[in-house]
Amino acid sequence: MNRLWRRPGSGAQRRSVGVAVALAVVWTATDSAMALPRYTAQYGQDCRLCHVNPTGGGLRNDYARRDLVPLELASRGAPAADDAPTGALALPAGMAVGADLRTLAWLEEGGAGSVFSMQGDVYLALEAAGNVTLYAEQGQHGGGEVFGIAHGVIPRGWVKAGRFVPDYGWRFDDHRLFARRHLFSAEGADSPAGLLGSGVEAGATVGGLGVTVSALEGQARLGDSYAARALWRRELGSVRAGAGASVWHRGGERAAGAFWYLAGGPVAWLGEVDETRGDGSLARLVTNELTCEVRRGLAARVVYCFQDPDLALLDGARHRLGAGVSWLATPALGVQVMANRWRIDEGAAVDDVDRCDGELMFHFMY
Repeated sequence: MNRLWRRPGSGAQRRSVGVAVALAVVWTATDSAMALPRYTAQYGQDCRLCHVNPTGGGLRNDYARRDLVPLELASRGAPAADDAPTGALALPAGMAVGADLRTLAWLEEGGAGSVFSMQGDVYLALEAAGNVTLYAEQGQHGGGEVFGIAHGVIPRGWVKAGRFVPDYGWRFDDHRLFARRHLFSAEGADSPAGLLGSGVEAGATVGGLGVTVSALEGQARLGDSYAARALWRRELGSVRAGAGASVWHRGGERAAGAFWYLAGGPVAWLGEVDETRGDGSLARLVTNELTCEVRRGLAARVVYCFQDPDLALLDGARHRLGAGVSWLATPALGVQVMANRWRIDEGAAVDDVDRCDGELMFHFMY
């Protein structure tokens, strides 16, 4: 894990640095679609409910596109068949395509801000014989997950081989949540391209327990890089709960932590605590997301994140508190508005400043 060891400068200098860092962060934002883990909590299901990739993100499956999203999740469903536009491209049997396009307008106090294309991904999946699917995605900055997946090779499970983001903790779509932004970078690396690895991954679900194990391309020796994740789910009357643990080791870097969810009625709470080690430093991350569905498709959202880069609070820490709304207006359009307060405990390990910012994101999807 890289760290910045700089002597704090004047307030004006630190604010200029903070603005520059924030702009750089959002400019390099996600190249690969993540997922909405709160649906896991609300439905008590794993990511296969909605995605071709069983660990989440990327291309949505037929059930999500045709039934779940238009009939249950979006404020306004798909048009009736008689009203649907004609002339759409007819795909061959066994082929599926999709796309995620996100545009973000970001504004910080003092007037700094930008509007830019945050994500531009296209997906292709081909069904082959023997319950095998070939999957590829391409982002606007290049790269993406490319793998083959076979279902039923192991009982109630699957095997994946290729290039992918290993299954670890929650796969949040918000690129500024600390469980994603600071997992292997003290300063923050928002693009998931840095999380991609090549190898083999297998997963299975038995009852309420889901387990995933990944063997990844080695560093100095085969076996140096691996990941594992386990999540146990249970329903207690009208309340759904889940708790899990995960570990990710890649050469000299390691992340390990616990994650959980609790959901009842319109409210869902997801949390994650991680400890990461790299370059001789040990860091702690805390991530929380609380959502409440106001009405179909519209949810209020509150997030709180904490980062201590070296488990020494005197060397500095970061806090993010955000509040806003997430609106899935139609099956093809999502809008998110957030206001964030960043509080910085100054120190040698954190080169940042207190600030407030707001963001407006448009998400076009298929």
